[in-house]
Amino acid sequence: MMRPLFSWVFVGTLLAVCLGQADAETSRRVVARAGGSSKTVDVSSKADRSSKAAMSEGEAHGDLNIPSGSRMRTLRVGSSNAHIAAYWSKNEDQDKAEHAFVMIHGRLRDGDRYWKIMNDAYHSALNDSYPGVKKHSVIVAPQFFSEKLNKGQYGNHTLAWNDVNAWQSGMVATHPSGTDVSSLDALDTIVEHFADSSKYPNMKNLTLVGHGGGGQLMNRYATIGKNPSNSNIYVRYIVGDPSSSAYYTHHRPVTDKSIADKSNCPQYDDWRYGFTGFGGTRSGKKSPKEYFHQYINRDVVNIVGYQDTAKSGDQKCMALLQGGQKRRDRNLSWWRYINMLANTNENLHGFPGNFSDLPDWSSSSNGIIYTRLCVVEDATHDAAKVFGGSEGRSALFHHHNVEMGWRPKGWSYKAPKQKAARSESSTSTSTSSSTSSTSSSTASESQSPSKDSVSPPRLAQSDAAVSLKPAGFAVLAGLLCLILFV
Repeated sequence: MMRPLFSWVFVGTLLAVCLGQADAETSRRVVARAGGSSKTVDVSSKADRSSKAAMSEGEAHGDLNIPSGSRMRTLRVGSSNAHIAAYWSKNEDQDKAEHAFVMIHGRLRDGDRYWKIMNDAYHSALNDSYPGVKKHSVIVAPQFFSEKLNKGQYGNHTLAWNDVNAWQSGMVATHPSGTDVSSLDALDTIVEHFADSSKYPNMKNLTLVGHGGGGQLMNRYATIGKNPSNSNIYVRYIVGDPSSSAYYTHHRPVTDKSIADKSNCPQYDDWRYGFTGFGGTRSGKKSPKEYFHQYINRDVVNIVGYQDTAKSGDQKCMALLQGGQKRRDRNLSWWRYINMLANTNENLHGFPGNFSDLPDWSSSSNGIIYTRLCVVEDATHDAAKVFGGSEGRSALFHHHNVEMGWRPKGWSYKAPKQKAARSESSTSTSTSSSTSSTSSSTASESQSPSKDSVSPPRLAQSDAAVSLKPAGFAVLAGLLCLILFV
């Protein structure tokens, strides 16, 4: 009698534990989804509602301009009934395509112009036989419509946003009515589209590019976006001239209160400028330190026009605290910030920004970051100039060398704190593997000072892997029942 009783108690306890873990896992996933971007408020786009200038930017209601060589198409976002519109290479060869470029427009929502900028840069490099340029490539420029200012240009199921700049920070669209799809979800869909080997059997590289307003979205996506489910796809993120960044801590580079004062700017750390109030994504929510770890271990190229000094773009106090009135200074201050936070050996002589009492997050980096800074000395806030020159070309296409461009007077190279051995797997196969080992590392110490020779690891666990856990517990319980009672 004792053995059956013991067996029942053992199995009951086991089932309770397993089901409890399964319920906890399910609850975690539900909370993560409920606490996603739909619960996040973007303080910047909310403030823009009272700005007449912001609420009229890029207004257009006529027929879309379709650049020569492109077509307009839509992609369904996940399992929703919402679609993201995009300008797309007209004559793509899916079976042969090896490289896809996704170019994000700026605040004027002129995806047609940005598709042409990327297409021109690509064909110029192809004609010059520039290293890394593939004959079979696809160019895509998503179109993030304004529900009001682009009325008449989008379809019944096409994504559009009521707050004109909300898409820049990953907010949920307001059209179609009732949708819970965000601009982050739209990017995830595009990434997964190209990562699908049944559609693109030879696809190896995906380069995500944003400039201005698009640079703001790309800056945040490089931090919080998920990895493609196909680990054979290598992703590079290029962040061009954004007006602001999402700071991981409460520290800011501006201490001159005549420019901006934290005490008079209570929302300085709210999302898009910091992580206060950020509700996470569909993949869940991490701590700012975990997002920092993800960001610095990805192949991110920050490209800055050195002449981008006009007092335009975001001039709210939250942005001013990130480096003053000039986009250039904000982005150079960001470079100082992430290197100091990671405690790298990067030479920061001549870079703006005043930081004190930063935490030591070198445990996330071992003193090395994979992020790079490329400064185009003669470029203003001009995407064509930024990506049309030698620095921009290297960022877009070169697997090995990304040109640094400008550095402050008196600056000199300093070796990284630690050299890591290149793994055999990262040097053995395919363009993708070659890119993984070299595009995020330096080919010559004089060009990319904050790199070693190790490939950035894949960090994100897929949703599929997570969702198998409860099922695994149930199977284990069932097998034990069979062993005990059969």
